[in-house]
Amino acid sequence: MIVVSNTTPLSELAKVGQINLLPEVFGQIIIPQEVYHEVTTGTHPAAKEVQFVNWIEIFSIRNRQQVSILQAETGLDLGESATIILAEELGADRVLIDELAARKVAQSRNIPITGTVGILLVAKNQGLISGVKPILDALIKQGTRIGQVLYQEILAIAQES
Repeated sequence: MIVVSNTTPLSELAKVGQINLLPEVFGQIIIPQEVYHEVTTGTHPAAKEVQFVNWIEIFSIRNRQQVSILQAETGLDLGESATIILAEELGADRVLIDELAARKVAQSRNIPITGTVGILLVAKNQGLISGVKPILDALIKQGTRIGQVLYQEILAIAQES
């Protein structure tokens, strides 16, 4: 399975000590060079993990012009655009991405998407975690915005409400 990740799922899971769910759920994760740069610059929560794990592969985009075109057409940032273009170049089975605008663009290009919350739901379904509620609460405590309606929907899906 080819899975390409944007910055946010890596960052959000790293904030709450759950980044290792990614290889447990998906195996190898691919990120574009642009995402690697975003994640390893400054004090990013996932910086150490991304630099020192063997389950993340860093790829360069073959057609850089497509990234610029996608940015201009959609207003997506560099990492989001690079993630979508790399997913297309590799024929990815899934893209890990949270930002709504980027999710819509990926879906319009027929790229299956999963966000951070979806990763948690899959992890629970696979028995990798006992519950999503403690992780959601930790994410919210770390500043992740999850509306109350969505929060309740997630708990209902996870059968934790």
